[in-house]
Amino acid sequence: MNIKDIKNLDKDQILELLGLETERSTTSSILWTLGLVGIGVVAGATAALLLAPQSGRDLRETMGRKIKNAADDVVTSARSKVNEAQSQVEKG
Repeated sequence: MNIKDIKNLDKDQILELLGLETERSTTSSILWTLGLVGIGVVAGATAALLLAPQSGRDLRETMGRKIKNAADDVVTSARSKVNEAQSQVEKG
């Protein structure tokens, strides 16, 4: 490698040659951490459901009710936001 080759390298390539890397931004670190927490929450909830002292039928019924309730909440919230947006457009 000569001087002409070094001039064509970008920052990341130079850092890699030195055995270094750029520091992650705070936002990137937070998102990474939140992703890991989310995976942990899903894994824990799944384990809790599978280890719960319920029969398969009871578990399916409970899950079905919770999913339906969550879907209903999402629809209600979405309708509320649409209504808010429409009223803002009408005012504006």
